[in-house]
Amino acid sequence: MTAAIIVAAGRGERMGAKLDKAFLSLGPRPVVAYSLMAFENCPDIDQIVLVVRREQVEAAKGMIRMFGISKIRKVVAGGSKRQDSVRNGLAALAPEVQFVAVHDA
Repeated sequence: MTAAIIVAAGRGERMGAKLDKAFLSLGPRPVVAYSLMAFENCPDIDQIVLVVRREQVEAAKGMIRMFGISKIRKVVAGGSKRQDSVRNGLAALAPEVQFVAVHDA
């Protein structure tokens, strides 16, 4: 089984945005939705774990429903550093996962 961890827990402070950069609109949808949809449509990916800031977990779940992402296993809170966020994503994977793609949204 192959999984994708989408790391989207950054604040986007360097961009000067009021929203997390992954939730900024790019055309008709948030940036992170493009990543979710790409992995959703990839036949080699069996499950997706989305890592966002703790304050964005519920918003992320709503976005997942809105775009019909069915491969989501879990939405987890990120850590203070990227490596912590990746670790949190790894901990949420099913035990049978053998391969993992880590993607920065």
